[in-house]
Parts: sequence; structure tokens; C-alpha cells
Amino acid sequence: MRPLLAAAVFVCLLLLLGGAGEAAGTIHRITGIDSHAVEVDGRAAQRIEITVKKAGLHYALSERYHADNQLLVELEDVALDEHLPHEIALDGAVLQRLVVIPRENHRAALRIYAGHDLRSADAYRMYTVPGTGREKNTERLVIEIFADGGDALSKAVMGHTVVIDPGHGGSDTGAIGPSGACEKDVALAVSLRTRDLLTKAGAHVVMTRTDDVDVAYAGSSASRELQARVDAAAAHEEAELFLSVHCNSFSNPDAHGMETYYYPKTDADERFATLLNEELAAAGGLYNRGVKYAHFYVLKHSDIPASLAELGFISNPEEEQLLTDPAYQEILAQALFRAIARYFEE
Repeated sequence: MRPLLAAAVFVCLLLLLGGAGEAAGTIHRITGIDSHAVEVDGRAAQRIEITVKKAGLHYALSERYHADNQLLVELEDVALDEHLPHEIALDGAVLQRLVVIPRENHRAALRIYAGHDLRSADAYRMYTVPGTGREKNTERLVIEIFADGGDALSKAVMGHTVVIDPGHGGSDTGAIGPSGACEKDVALAVSLRTRDLLTKAGAHVVMTRTDDVDVAYAGSSASRELQARVDAAAAHEEAELFLSVHCNSFSNPDAHGMETYYYPKTDADERFATLLNEELAAAGGLYNRGVKYAHFYVLKHSDIPASLAELGFISNPEEEQLLTDPAYQEILAQALFRAIARYFEE
């Protein structure tokens, strides 16, 4: 990593605990914000690190996350001291300022002002890093804003053809969450967002479905449905990659996390599943259950490198809430986009 000359900005945010209504073990105490220039995979970036006491911080991008070259990150279950500086000036090379916005009911937001458009899926990255050793009860929320505006990965997908397969649909709801959310709806929502990101970057996207329908025909059997999805990809000779999008489910509601699957037709299948896993783990903040081998029909019978992504457990109440949140769906779609772009770039 070559040295960068931008100066670091460090602001200690001292917070008061024990306020009315705070439940022990549920409030995350923010102890500092550190902003400094870095180089990530050869790309200049500005990194913001928010350090909190107690792991498991809940965060999400607002649906208006890219308005006027801004990111708006919503935080839940946090404590903010009334004397905190609510505006932090940055060096201006990549970022201009950071505003801390207190909200009611132990909520807050971070509004980050950049000097360029942030609408590209690779204009920024957001992930959490757990503490270790004496700091094992801490966690850092890391936000990296890239100086190039995200053009690098957008160029990587231009001209390529990708097949996206939203799991289930129509008469097949897939798994159903404790609040009634259907896997088929989450899979479609995330898939459509991913399609839009790829299309905007110049890729051609083939969707096995774009609505709540059976892929083969209404009421078709499971075997015909699976073959119809494989056939949809095979009908496009130019197709280079197959992504199937699903949610996991288990009888125990405590089961949690994300994972990706592949069938080893070629080395490229595992590589694609690994890239998907890396990006989903970094962006989504869920427990990483790993990259796994499976005999799933669409993976085994597709003629091109393929992977199936389980975005989270819809049977888990907390993950069901996340999976149905449009802002979180956008985070997942951006992660899928980045994985696909990295596949074509590397």
C-alpha cells in the first residue's frame, strides 16, 4: 500500500450512559469517530470508522442515501451525549463533512457529504469489524468512500451478460417468515435492484422472472420450474454468469446468517460463490456461514458458472425485518453487483 499524504481527523465522542429508558445490554455507546485517507485494492478512499461498545450495531442506508452527493446512515439503539459536536469538518479531498443527527428513542443518523456523485454501487463500501482481545466487546462500523466515484467496477461489467434468477414465485411462496414475509418477494426485490445496478453500468441482464409468477407456467411442478430457470439461461448463448437469489429458513428461529453455494462444474463456479460471499458478508453485517458445495439443480445443470446466494434467514424475526427493509435490500443488491463486477474484473 503506497503512503497517502492526507491528514487524519480524529474526534472522540464521549457519551453518557444510564439515561432514562436505557436497557442494559441493548444500547451501543459510540466512543469515537476516526476519519483518514486510505488505499483499498489500489483505489484512493476516505475511511470513516465509528467505534461502539457492544457488538451488533443495527445500521442501514436511508432510501435517500445518494441525494445531493450524500450518504445517510441510520443507527438504532445508540446513546449520544448532548454536548457532542454535531458537525465534523473533513479535508475535502473526498469528503467534505460529517454530520451527527440525534433522533428520538435511542436512534441517530450520520449524514456524510462527499465531493462527487455516490450513486454508483461501488462508490462506497460499508461493513462492520468485530473487536478482538481486550476490545472484544467493541465493534467498528467502517464506511469507505472512493475517490473515483465507483467507475472502476462499473466498467468491469460493461458489455457482459448475467442471468439473475429470483427464487420461487407465483404459486411457490418459498419460505415464510414469522411476520408473514415471503421468500419469493424478498428474492425478487433484491434481484430487481441488482438488475438495475448492472443495467446502469452497461451490462445485459436476463431475468428468469420480473414479477410474482411461476417461471414455467401457473402451478407447474418444482422440477419443471427448476428446468425452466435453467432453460431461460440456456436460451441466451451470450450469457456468462448465473446468480440465483434466495432466503434461508429453519425450524429454529434462532438460526441466522448468510451463505453462498456452488456446484464445481469449473473453478469459476467456486470463485463466483466466494466473491458473492465476501461482498455479502462485508456489506450485510450478518453472520457468515461460509461458501458451500451443493447439488442444487440450477447450479448443477446450468451451462455457465453459477452460484446461489442465501441472503439471510427469513425464519429469524430480526433477519426477516432486515430482509424486507428496502434500504437493506439496496445494500444487498450493491453487494451482489460488486461481486459480479469483481468476477469480470479479476
